[in-house]
Amino acid sequence: MTSPLPPDWTDRLALDRAHVWHPFTQMKVHEADPPVPVVGGEGCDLLLANGERLLDGISSWWTCLHGHGHPRLVSALERQAAKLDHVMFAGFTHEPGLELVMRLRPKLPPNLTRAFFSDDGSTAVEVALKMAFQAQLQRGNQRGNSARDRFGALRGGYHGDTLGAVGVGELENFMTGLFSPLLLACERLEVPEDPRREIRPDLSEWPQRLEAARRSMQAFFSSHGERLAAFIAEPLIQCAGGMRMWPPELLQELRRQCDTHGVYLILDEVATGFGRTGSFLASEQAGVAPDLLCLSKGLTGGTLPLSLTWATEELYGHFWGEPASGRAFLHGHSYTANPAACAVACASLALFDEEPVLAQAARLNQTMTEAMTALADHPGIRQARVLGTIGACRLVDPSTGQAHAPESRFGWRLHRRALDQGLLARPIGDCLYLMPPLSTPPARILEAADTLGRLLSEQHT
Repeated sequence: MTSPLPPDWTDRLALDRAHVWHPFTQMKVHEADPPVPVVGGEGCDLLLANGERLLDGISSWWTCLHGHGHPRLVSALERQAAKLDHVMFAGFTHEPGLELVMRLRPKLPPNLTRAFFSDDGSTAVEVALKMAFQAQLQRGNQRGNSARDRFGALRGGYHGDTLGAVGVGELENFMTGLFSPLLLACERLEVPEDPRREIRPDLSEWPQRLEAARRSMQAFFSSHGERLAAFIAEPLIQCAGGMRMWPPELLQELRRQCDTHGVYLILDEVATGFGRTGSFLASEQAGVAPDLLCLSKGLTGGTLPLSLTWATEELYGHFWGEPASGRAFLHGHSYTANPAACAVACASLALFDEEPVLAQAARLNQTMTEAMTALADHPGIRQARVLGTIGACRLVDPSTGQAHAPESRFGWRLHRRALDQGLLARPIGDCLYLMPPLSTPPARILEAADTLGRLLSEQHT
């Protein structure tokens, strides 16, 4: 950070270092690079304790949709907290939860009729996995079918950090492989990245590769379909897996294969929903409706934790019965459907109805394409690509064209240098990306790309 911190933050950072355990962090790193004190948020910016501003280029882990401190969201929170802060959702209901269901359902595929509330993306996925397994079990008991005790997932996927979600994520990476002895059974299918999203694509062999991937998916279901309770995927883009953008044709084929083999399709739109990919849901672009849909992150515009798992009436029907039948879905959370979070989510959805949020996303797409086109010419960049408001590229060593050695911590050093230039950009491995709030002025995106290009040139000299 270029400006000194006020004196009172010296003691606060000492307190942080003594007691706080930060997420996704080797804490020894913070001995040399302490966490950055944030004291406020305003629009697309974070306000730092030293008086500087940061462009929130990653929407604070993809949560902040409309900008920080949006007055409509803040007002909804204040009004609801003064009226009803919280009540347990077992045996009770309340107006903000019902209004949220009413506002959201028309924006979703019409087959999704039942909403189950929870707290965050991981819990939304846990709910979906448990629902799918139990529904298949109870459906199988009716039909005398063999047990469906496995799941299918895409290689390179990420669905959260609780154990069920980890079990359907990518195991062969630094985050999850450690826990493999504890996880549920999962079969993984690889899909190719879609070169049509790239700034300068090579499409010479793409039709053949796409057809080969379709046949591979069909073979996967021929081998595993009878044992799968559900298949889970992030539609069109695997975000934490490195912003891997994959073809809508394969999402359509995935839906067909799930239908053919009696497998529930779970779409994890925790990161991809609410306009991030250019449409309200990413799955709209493929014309695919899931059996279970997971939503979180942008649900409240990044203001409070909340998630929803939506299910079809067919799936819901497998849980219907007398209390003694044992068919109920016995799952819940202390803060299920927190009224304040629901009220904020309603305010966020109202913005989609009353303001040109998706039109702003379309303009942001144009600007992001311009920004990534400029970065694509840098010798330290490969595979610059754009989907909706998300721009991404690979960081490489210009001298070799290969990824930087992990021990060099090139991405982390780029992240810390960008902070000094007023930009929050936090690479995922060798993937550098921008996913700013939808309200970000286009000029700020172009400035961010220019900053990154300049910092890359400095780090490579």
